[in-house]
Amino acid sequence: MSAADLAAAMLAQSEDCIKLLSIDGHLDFMNCNGLSAMQIEEPHKVIGKLWWELWPETSQALVQAKFREAAEGIEASFEAICPTAKGASRRWSVNLRPLFAKDGPVVSILCTSRQIPAD
Repeated sequence: MSAADLAAAMLAQSEDCIKLLSIDGHLDFMNCNGLSAMQIEEPHKVIGKLWWELWPETSQALVQAKFREAAEGIEASFEAICPTAKGASRRWSVNLRPLFAKDGPVVSILCTSRQIPAD
């Protein structure tokens, strides 16, 4: 098993929606549980898109600001509502962690989202 296959298998075990974002904000990867939670049946329609553009317009400024914090090397988190691909309204707790290269700069962002149950 290659390191990439092992990493993908490990990410598949998480109940969270795990995404890898490029340093410029594009969605590079989403684990299978994330695709399921977001009701995304065709991943190619979201992979490569700017992550904050996948959020409702009313949340995009907040999402982009939190992403910028992470891109600057600061862990960031927030809660916001984002509908699924099929339109189901869901509230998410989102954590953004910068991933650093060996020599120091941030090279990508690990984004973990968990649905917050309705009261």
